[in-house]
Amino acid sequence: LRSYIFLAVNYVCQVLVLYMIAKEELIWDAFAGQMFLCDFGRNAGDCPNGPDCVGPGGTIYEPARVYSWGIWSTRVFVRDALLAIFPEKTEDIHKFADPGEYGLESYWCRWLCCALFTATLLGDLVGSINMLRIFWDIPNKAECWLDYEVPEWAEKEHAKAIHNWSEVDLCKLKIAGMPLHWKLINLFVIVLPKLGLWILTAQSGITFLMETSAIDDIVVNSVALAFILQIDELLCSELMSETTKKLLEMVEDYELQGFEEANKVEDLRDEEVLQEYESHLDTHWSFIEIICLIPYKLVVVIMFTAMFVEMYYFTHCVKSEDGGWVSREMRHPLSTHFSFLCAFFSPFLKPPTENEPFWQMPAPHPP
Repeated sequence: LRSYIFLAVNYVCQVLVLYMIAKEELIWDAFAGQMFLCDFGRNAGDCPNGPDCVGPGGTIYEPARVYSWGIWSTRVFVRDALLAIFPEKTEDIHKFADPGEYGLESYWCRWLCCALFTATLLGDLVGSINMLRIFWDIPNKAECWLDYEVPEWAEKEHAKAIHNWSEVDLCKLKIAGMPLHWKLINLFVIVLPKLGLWILTAQSGITFLMETSAIDDIVVNSVALAFILQIDELLCSELMSETTKKLLEMVEDYELQGFEEANKVEDLRDEEVLQEYESHLDTHWSFIEIICLIPYKLVVVIMFTAMFVEMYYFTHCVKSEDGGWVSREMRHPLSTHFSFLCAFFSPFLKPPTENEPFWQMPAPHPP
């Protein structure tokens, strides 16, 4: 029961963190007047003669005029304040108080950090899949998961004295059979929520990184965001009792079906290993062996990264006349209320907003 309580606490913590990240991106950033970054500034180094050279302020990019959102919004505020206070000096203000443009510092660094972030999440996904495989492997009946093994080579007390054992050290914990109804309970209470949280973390994390313009911020955030899926390990190490942690450490490794042949290599003698190696030298590689050379985890990381990045573009960006991705029209939310459904299904559900946009892609004009 205590384990399920900690599981519920973990779900609440992870869901709230993801909810707050989504609220920051979709509610508070909109109230701050921020548009989505998309690919603004991607080709700033090739401007003014390259493609996609118009920024969200409507001026042409130059490398010396690209800023992060915090700096750019402050510079725009100063310019607009000066225009309001000294309307007769409009020409001089536009000449000497150029706010620049908001845009990316490095398009490819953003892609790299998105891929690294996805790679840090891969272990949690593999763990959830392995849990499903264990449920499939073990019998659908209750079996004893605890063995008490008394050494046969000496009296129990004598063996305990030699190895400094306690009674707990004589207990062996293992993964054993589980009734079908308990498998279903753990499937819907543990595995499926973990998979759902993994998808939400990947989606929210990629969106957060895609909205980060500075190189140093992208690098730091790509590592920090993986902390969300480590909350369960934090709760386990810091809040669970020492007895529970000791029992978890005692659980023996489980050998999944289909890996028995590979694991037998550890039991072979040196001569047998050498003989098996020499037998493979005289044979041609099969198609399956060639396929096995492909690092499938790397392929999975690339596929998931591309999928979540494309989801970001589909949700928040539109194609410009030059063919680049720019932000959709931005409208202020009607309130700070933000439902959990909008947070976790943002590609399909949007919070209510005003009818008139506060920003839309402007036509190019001089600074």
